[in-house]
Amino acid sequence: MLKYLKEWIDLTPWLDQPAFEGVRFNCKKISRQDFLRIVPFEVKPSPFYEDGFYLQSEGDGNHPYHLAGLYYFQEPSAMSAVTALQLQGEERVLDLCAAPGSKATAIASKLKGGLLVANEIQAGRAKILQENMERMGVSRAVITNNDSAAVAKALPEYFDKVLVDSPCSGEGMFRKYPRILEEWTEELVALCRDRSREVLENAAKTLRPDGRLVYSTCTFNLEENEKTILWFLENHPDFHVVETGIPGGRPGFLGLEQAVRIFPADGGEGHFVCAMERDGDGGREAPRFKVEKHPDALAALQELLKISVKGNLIRRGNNFYWVDEDLPDPPGLRILRAGMQVLELKGRQWKPAHHLAMCLPRELFRYALELDVEQARRYVNGQTVFCDQKGYGVVTVAGVPLGFIKSSDGVGKNHYPKGLRTLK
Repeated sequence: MLKYLKEWIDLTPWLDQPAFEGVRFNCKKISRQDFLRIVPFEVKPSPFYEDGFYLQSEGDGNHPYHLAGLYYFQEPSAMSAVTALQLQGEERVLDLCAAPGSKATAIASKLKGGLLVANEIQAGRAKILQENMERMGVSRAVITNNDSAAVAKALPEYFDKVLVDSPCSGEGMFRKYPRILEEWTEELVALCRDRSREVLENAAKTLRPDGRLVYSTCTFNLEENEKTILWFLENHPDFHVVETGIPGGRPGFLGLEQAVRIFPADGGEGHFVCAMERDGDGGREAPRFKVEKHPDALAALQELLKISVKGNLIRRGNNFYWVDEDLPDPPGLRILRAGMQVLELKGRQWKPAHHLAMCLPRELFRYALELDVEQARRYVNGQTVFCDQKGYGVVTVAGVPLGFIKSSDGVGKNHYPKGLRTLK
């Protein structure tokens, strides 16, 4: 791999250097000021994303702040693709290759009245995507598990902005995963190039005229990057390259100066990002979810919350979801989750969904119990919480919900999902 790339970039000086690591705070849950006040490790700002930082000391994925969705660990240059989307907050956005959710959760944090469709073709990775979207408190989203052609068929010309963070040969992760150097072949590059072109072709079909398409990879070679963009432009004369808005990095090659390259010498493990816009105007709509009343579920939900609850519910099996009325219901797609899961019906008993706790601020719950960090660590390990309230409530850390308890007689039964417990 190093010989293949050496004619235009020499990576050998970086082989023995430690990889860059990063973190970004979740602006939906915490401000920059409060993040810097409570962050339990050392950080310094990253140039590639306004909410991103370099890790200066080791991070802890089992820390209660992380489990509460206050921040997300992500390599610094990988954050740049979301910068290139130039989100204003009201857009319809598609993340077509979304797992594990690094970029999808960043997109969601920037949307206010907009919505997100996050798709992943591999079922196992789609489950991880759903878990990360839940932890980061994403509710105005539809998570799907389909190939790109199915998404293009279901949602033609629907999105204002589309991200293709394409599966690639991963040359930009050679320091994090040294096996990439051993497994790399020119055949792998060709395979990834062809797959990226197929995905990019389908992504173009989902974009509205006058929309913005961002293509990114974490690899270095020309085949998967500039040559793929030039191939796409030749076949799509209604698209043109535009500035990404990414600070840092260096211009792309082969005449694509508006694209951005990030190498280890630029302060990131490696990323290529190119933004394009589609000429014209217009677009299409999509079917929406038919919301249902479910008065018993609404009454159970009302017992948990201080606010008046509307009837925007849908039911899937024994699970109930609150959906915004403008969320699309894409025909023919496998949908893992739409909107915010709020309740589960177990027999005749209503149980609040963990997703509900992760999406709403503590002020909206009738009962909230603040824990310090050590108490929160015990809680996420499944231990009992002591309290003087009866019924369901949320426990919080740093003022942010971490999960539910059900209390009586001074004891709060732990309802933190068993599959998420740290057991440390």
